[in-house]
Amino acid sequence: MHYALTKEDYSNYYSFVAWDAPGKHKKRSLYYLRQIGTIVLFTAVFYFTGLFDRSSMFAFVVIGFILLTSIVSMTGARSAIVGQADKISDNPENSPIFLINTVTISETGILLQDEYTERKFRWPAFIKKQENSAYYFLFYNASEAVIIPKKVFKSAADKAFFDSLLVQFLSFDAEVGYLIKN
Repeated sequence: MHYALTKEDYSNYYSFVAWDAPGKHKKRSLYYLRQIGTIVLFTAVFYFTGLFDRSSMFAFVVIGFILLTSIVSMTGARSAIVGQADKISDNPENSPIFLINTVTISETGILLQDEYTERKFRWPAFIKKQENSAYYFLFYNASEAVIIPKKVFKSAADKAFFDSLLVQFLSFDAEVGYLIKN
């Protein structure tokens, strides 16, 4: 099979790894708790300093400003991560990420070839497998993965064959062990 990752594919990978992955639930929760804590802290400071006693209009403006900035901050976290991915994608030194790959998947592993490199991964090289509705992410270290868009499979049979190889050859630890550790 042949495919080239798009900038959108890389952005989806980066945001999944940095924010969306199931193992990042604790990170997301702590981030939101810090944001809520900041709202409570500022509101308490304004209340106890008597700032709200000036006028009710001033109090509403201050509370509105605090809520608005908190909402923008809370909803902007993922957008900031996507922005980082876009910067990485736009860097000309990272252009090899988007070369056309010839991918051979077999019982021995995965072979990736582009115009400059050839990389062979045996199944035990993968320490973690994650996936979402559109991608497989096969990690060979803590931060790098082979990204396989599910749309590259020409048929349901090809995808089923790949799934069967993953079940057969990936270690239990790579398949689900990281969920237990987190």
